[in-house]
Amino acid sequence: MTSVGDSLTLRSCAARRVGTGISGGIFSSMIAYPTSTQVLDDLGDKVVHGFSSIVAGSRADLAEYRAALPHAVARASGRGLASWVHDAMWARAVDVFDDITEVQLHESGPTRDIYVGLTYHLRLKRHSPTGAIRSYPTQSALDFITQEPDLFTLLGIRQLNLCVGYEWDAATREIGGAVMSLRDGSFDEVIWMIDLPAAPATGTGTVAPITPTTPDIDGPSTPIIAVPRLDAADDTKQGNDTP
Repeated sequence: MTSVGDSLTLRSCAARRVGTGISGGIFSSMIAYPTSTQVLDDLGDKVVHGFSSIVAGSRADLAEYRAALPHAVARASGRGLASWVHDAMWARAVDVFDDITEVQLHESGPTRDIYVGLTYHLRLKRHSPTGAIRSYPTQSALDFITQEPDLFTLLGIRQLNLCVGYEWDAATREIGGAVMSLRDGSFDEVIWMIDLPAAPATGTGTVAPITPTTPDIDGPSTPIIAVPRLDAADDTKQGNDTP
């Protein structure tokens, strides 16, 4: 079976440290980092495609919001719109991961965390094209972007902190593709940043009209009823600090 790691796109630019996953420079708290392929293979198709569907759905939510209330979206500050998108993504994450037992969501005040097993700790983040994220430098935020040993390490469990979300086009104020990044000690620089593969299509819904029968007695005709019908069953449901 082909895994998501086989189809990921690893992107490079001047502001990124990419490729091997070996530490260096300011990223010195770990001897070696896992590669993006290793991480995505470990997370599994269902989780990775879940994140992709969250971004795709939130992109549609923003388009609907902009179409319905264009003036409200135009007046929104960058911070306000980012918060709106973050709320939309979190609501979708709650739905998408509802039936995936290894994924746990935790919300405490402005902080929202996603845990996959005991190994991965993720937060939903807006990324610039170079991988930069923004957050108030609270202790929680600083701890999250630094891959420092913690209590899990004493138990022999290495927990990895990852940012997952979308690339933001600041000029058009549009949600781009789904991305994931690994960083260690910096809001601006990354170890690697990848484009997540899109979730596979699960079939399209159609509306099939039901033709009424002619009544045997005088009176009103039976109404025509249109009911939704799925062409393909979907057996696998996919669907803090400043965002």
